[in-house]
Amino acid sequence: MKVWSKQFWWSFFGVLALAATIRLYQLGNIPHGFTWDEAAIGYNGYAILTTRHDEWLVRLPISFRSFGDYKAPLAIYLNGFFTYVFGLTPFGVRLPFALAGVAAIAGWMLLQIDLRLFKKHATELALTSGLLLALNPWHIHYSRIAFESGLSLAFAVWGWWLLVQTVRSEKKLKLLGLSFCSAVMLVASLYTYHSAKIVVPLMTIVVFLFAVKSSKKSFLRLLPVGGLSILFVIPLVRDSLFGPGATRAGVLLFNQDLTLPELLRAIFDNAIAQFSPAFLLLGKNITTLRDGGGVWGFLHPTTYVLSLVAIPLSIWQKKRSRALIFASILTVFGSLPAILATEAPHSNRGLFAVLGLILLALVGAKLFLQFITKYGQLLQKTVLSLLVLLHLFFFLTYWQKYTVEFASSSAAAFQDGSIEAFTIAHQYELGSNGKQKVDQIIFSSQYGQPYIYGLFVRKTDPIWYQGGSLNTYQFTDSISIGDLHRVNTLVVATPSQNLPAEQADHIITGSDGSTRFEMYVTK
Repeated sequence: MKVWSKQFWWSFFGVLALAATIRLYQLGNIPHGFTWDEAAIGYNGYAILTTRHDEWLVRLPISFRSFGDYKAPLAIYLNGFFTYVFGLTPFGVRLPFALAGVAAIAGWMLLQIDLRLFKKHATELALTSGLLLALNPWHIHYSRIAFESGLSLAFAVWGWWLLVQTVRSEKKLKLLGLSFCSAVMLVASLYTYHSAKIVVPLMTIVVFLFAVKSSKKSFLRLLPVGGLSILFVIPLVRDSLFGPGATRAGVLLFNQDLTLPELLRAIFDNAIAQFSPAFLLLGKNITTLRDGGGVWGFLHPTTYVLSLVAIPLSIWQKKRSRALIFASILTVFGSLPAILATEAPHSNRGLFAVLGLILLALVGAKLFLQFITKYGQLLQKTVLSLLVLLHLFFFLTYWQKYTVEFASSSAAAFQDGSIEAFTIAHQYELGSNGKQKVDQIIFSSQYGQPYIYGLFVRKTDPIWYQGGSLNTYQFTDSISIGDLHRVNTLVVATPSQNLPAEQADHIITGSDGSTRFEMYVTK
């Protein structure tokens, strides 16, 4: 297939259409519920757009304090525009991340073609790689929730592709324009997610080395990109070293007061955990279902097995390709944020590695099919057809589990019912929709960070919030039967607080059928 031919573009946009369908289907409802991090990103984006301040009244911050985890800023700023158009809803908050997932697939296909990683069938292999990414559980999950890693990945991939165009540009004006766009995308990735601060600089050097020819002229073309990137990244560096953003470095192993042997052992153990089949193939050993897994792995079995055989087959057949080297480097560098941190395995921090693993699988499939060619074309076509059918079967099985079983099993991890509970509570606060107006709302904090859902549902101005707009609400773990004797009060409890459920005025259930909240209105 010729690059940029009509057949190429039909295939290219066909992959993107499939990816968009998978990522946009029931976006606001699957995963069911809405994590407090998603609510914080959505609310702070809304607050920035409407007041130029975050929830803590910091004006246009570079790191958002949020729950003390100091989130990177760009996803929040971008989210403000989407929620303004599509509403402060789970769908509105998640939409830019889903679109970024589709954009990452487009950039990934173009990057592979322009890096010329394969000598033969480069276009077909790049399209296949894009299709594998479109069907990959790891990438699908982080394209369907408002977590910054997927958005950061999209910015990085397009930044790398623009870097390749910059290096190969012959016209000065075009060179400057491409340099500016590449620098903006690469730096945007750093402003979007903290893990990108490790992966993107390292991989940018690798992409450049794969793109250039050994000439002084090629290296000089990097100067505009480097200079602009340094200029754009100065505020982020200052915040990361001397501002609140420095607190995120506390999760790195280097900041745990370990001796050198302890540090090396911890890095080794983390690497083993990050690349283990229990994690990649089965989705086990994760801390929370917010990060996916649980009912399925992060790679389909076909992708996992083919990625494992790529390097052994390459050594056996004495074939060392550009694609194999690039994929191996990307897999290692993409996993570093998880390997160098205190918690491993970690799918969110290690998302960049999915590109390398998919490319490794593609190399493994290519080498394996070449090996069996000597046994006849019929066998090769049969094996190829079997691989395609198996991969399709694994995807369909995963998709059924993700949209049904995972949506149910992850109810607690995604704070299912919190939006519904606060929607009803707000009606009692206002005395609207036929509800009596209460003087006080006692809301359980057992699920963690309940106030952010109140701000989200009420669309509370951050200035009003800091001025006492939530004073009607009392968030506490200590709810007891005595609270039902308060006057004109709404009590929102969890089942573990052992109030008489048969007396509840409203019961909020999760997608798993369990009771999430019991709501009582006193006289």
